Amino acid sequence: MILHKLLGFFGASRHLRKSCNESLDELQLSIHYSFRDKGLLQKSLTHKSCVSPDDKIGLMSNERMEFLGDAVLNCLVTEHLYKIYPDRSEGQLSKIKSLIVSRKILGEIALSIQLGKYLLFGISEIKSGGEQRLSILSNAFEAVLGAIYLDNGLEPSRDFLKRFLFCKIDTFLEDSDNINYKSKILELSQRDGLGFPSYSIISVSGPDHAREFKIRIQVAGMPLGEGIGPNKKIAQQNAARKAIETYNKELILSNNKGEKDNELVSH
Repeated sequence: MILHKLLGFFGASRHLRKSCNESLDELQLSIHYSFRDKGLLQKSLTHKSCVSPDDKIGLMSNERMEFLGDAVLNCLVTEHLYKIYPDRSEGQLSKIKSLIVSRKILGEIALSIQLGKYLLFGISEIKSGGEQRLSILSNAFEAVLGAIYLDNGLEPSRDFLKRFLFCKIDTFLEDSDNINYKSKILELSQRDGLGFPSYSIISVSGPDHAREFKIRIQVAGMPLGEGIGPNKKIAQQNAARKAIETYNKELILSNNKGEKDNELVSH
């Protein structure tokens, strides 16, 4: 009888290990990163509800990795924002960063890659729907990032964030309550009878994976600002923000009148 139970236990353990390994392989394909040490990935997916003082298997929760991942996230997001927004103040960068690393954003990204279905939970957390809870998912996202950092350093961690977070920053900003500067400058120019703002590309530099666009905005033929960004949409928003800061109806009308007078003289 005892032998039968032991055989049953070890058989179940082998099945559990096989299922776990298959799940880890599937997740690695999903996040486009293959771990040298799969144990790091497994720890990053282990919720504290799955660990008890009586646990004899040796599982550890992902809280320490979440702590590390949070630090890596803040470092790399700060660096990225510093590079793509060279004309933003410290206060503006802090506001954007707070949005980007928020529980809501990270949780939604974790949902999009179905991270919840790979998490290891205790029975109580499974019953309460833990795999769909944004707070748990955002913590798990940070834990996975921490695991990648431990496994292979900053560069793969940066690549992970480029794939799932950095590429969506402009969308997150547009969907937030932040000002849409392009709409705002359009409202101002239309209100004052100055027509539609126009945007022109001044330069495009950098390699394919790290493009930098420089764009100029004009209202009624007068240049009002230039913006830089990793794509045209962000560069246009930055240019529009500069235009709002320098917008002056009388100055634009005066400039427009001067250009027309010069045209008459030349004729």
